[in-house]
Amino acid sequence: MPKKKKSSSAKKKKLRNNNSNGAGNTKKSVPLEDVLSQAESAMNMSEIDTALQLFSYAAGILRSRVHGPATTTTTADGSTDASGSNNTDETPLRDNDQDKKTLSTVLGKMGELKASNGDVEGARLDFLDAISLLEAAPPLIAAEIYEGNTLVETVQGECDVGMAQNSETRAGLHLYLGQLSSGMEALSSFRVGVSDLESAISVLERIGASGDSGMDDVEMEGGDEQMDSVNLKRFLIETRRQLCAAHCSIAELYLTDLCEEPDAESSCEAALESALALDEVSSADVVSTAHGNNDGENKMGPPPPDALQTMANFRLSQSRVPEALECILKAYDRMMVGCEAMSALVGLGSDGSGKIDDVELESKSRELVDVDAASSLPEYNFRCQTAKIMLECASLLENDSSDANDTINQCAESAIQVLGSLIAQNDEVIEVWYLLGCAFMACTPPNPESAHYYWENALTMLNKVKKGLEESIDDYDDDECIENELEVIECQIIDVKKKLGKYKEDDEDEDMED
Repeated sequence: MPKKKKSSSAKKKKLRNNNSNGAGNTKKSVPLEDVLSQAESAMNMSEIDTALQLFSYAAGILRSRVHGPATTTTTADGSTDASGSNNTDETPLRDNDQDKKTLSTVLGKMGELKASNGDVEGARLDFLDAISLLEAAPPLIAAEIYEGNTLVETVQGECDVGMAQNSETRAGLHLYLGQLSSGMEALSSFRVGVSDLESAISVLERIGASGDSGMDDVEMEGGDEQMDSVNLKRFLIETRRQLCAAHCSIAELYLTDLCEEPDAESSCEAALESALALDEVSSADVVSTAHGNNDGENKMGPPPPDALQTMANFRLSQSRVPEALECILKAYDRMMVGCEAMSALVGLGSDGSGKIDDVELESKSRELVDVDAASSLPEYNFRCQTAKIMLECASLLENDSSDANDTINQCAESAIQVLGSLIAQNDEVIEVWYLLGCAFMACTPPNPESAHYYWENALTMLNKVKKGLEESIDDYDDDECIENELEVIECQIIDVKKKLGKYKEDDEDEDMED
């Protein structure tokens, strides 16, 4: 019996069922908010590649929203609007502006990640794109609230805070660009960043001076936190600290890349004076905030010692040693508690023995009572530079009086505590072991036993690095690069041997022959 032919309606029904099943098997797209949250978490955990992939995916979605094709809609009067929004409803425009801000933030994060991965050019492009999006955003206008035909309230606070946040965000991007650049190009980026931060501070100070009672209802960017008077104060303090750091970056440029410029010294001095003025205001702000607030969570620590250290470095370049010493010791005061707590972990506490004793580590670890102070210490390289400046000041002071000896000893002992905090954080940096030996020899009287202990460790580590380079030289195509590294290591070995009294003239000839 021949099969009955299926009707057209039966075919359509089957087709609909198939389509329905297929749709059920399709994976749902992950919400943008979840992608951004996962990207932030990966970034905080230093999972750079994962974070970069997630942010890139989010950027693609946001770009399609921001730069997507315009659609034509019909307005209430029958005319067409090519922007894709209805003149009677401005919500789509506001959504697009928010997408621009979010995309700018995402691109900024991508720039940071690429820079940490060594992709300088990629980071630069992302920062420039992020800046252009912020600059394209329309100015915020205060909202007017009506009841019927009566104006009840003009909400200016949210507008002003948004302007300040926008300026602060744009400044951060310009400062990142400056760090990726050099010479006059870096200077230009830093100055734009300074200008934006000054604008943000001006707006925040105006809000604070007005005592706007409506500030309790103003949301910070992101919508997760209310901009009350306490958060406004914190925002202002943090922005001032960023401006202080920007002035320090300009000063450091004049100490390095731009040191040959005719106005290098005066420009460096001016930048540092501005930085120290902000530093003083920030210190006073923290004191007033702490006194006026019993909530420990909202208490801010002292400002970073960037301005003081940069000024110390500048004064040393001018051979004004006493002033350099005053600045660097003030810088140390701000990190002393954390440095001493961490230094005690590796046996460099107040007992003065200067040696790391594994047996004592467990008991010494109990001395790390101020966790906040230790966790808020400046970064590793900053502290290392602090110790170097202290030791340089100690070596330049004339020890022809008891006062000078006391000052030299204060420098050396402070340097030991700073270097001890570095050993506790990472004990594989040879330079830190070498500098600790120098610090113990700079004490009055010197401590040669402890100095030799650290120099011996440094020498052992240098010989290990040298051996590793020699064994791997055949695995590298660039023999010249390896040979240059070996030459540097050999010079360092000779220097440490001289410190230990183990160096002979014949040793250098043997090293060169090897």
